[in-house]
Amino acid sequence: MSDGKAPGDEAIAYEAQLHPVIFAPPVVIFVGGIAAIFFNPLAAIALLLFSIVAIVGAYWKLSTTRIIVTNQRVIYRTGVIGRRTIEMSKDKIESIDVSQSILGRLFDFGSLTVKGTGGGIEAIHNVAAPFALRNRVAGEGSEPAWMPGISEPAKT
Repeated sequence: MSDGKAPGDEAIAYEAQLHPVIFAPPVVIFVGGIAAIFFNPLAAIALLLFSIVAIVGAYWKLSTTRIIVTNQRVIYRTGVIGRRTIEMSKDKIESIDVSQSILGRLFDFGSLTVKGTGGGIEAIHNVAAPFALRNRVAGEGSEPAWMPGISEPAKT
């Protein structure tokens, strides 16, 4: 779907991706494996092999996850062999919650929780630029409100 069209003549308005922060835990394990070489070479080998498998897994997840906003719906797909697809029509979305930790604020990643009518709640973790994605889903690129529930001050 890299041609700019989604199924049914839907135009792709925005495509988000996961943040590279998903590589942080495997890299920390890798550094621990390097440090363990001086103390316990056997444990170091185990940590290094585990971290390499985890890095490949993180890369696989990063490359197989697509978050697509079209003019009609939001699509979240992940996996190749074990495929998980979530599609929600934009007119069925009640709210979009964004949560970020301090590191998330610093490095611009976070989790989105999309709440749909009828009780559908889907969480998408480690999204790069979560507020840009939320704004695209909410208004397909429109400017966000000045403050929720408060009209913008008059410009003089």
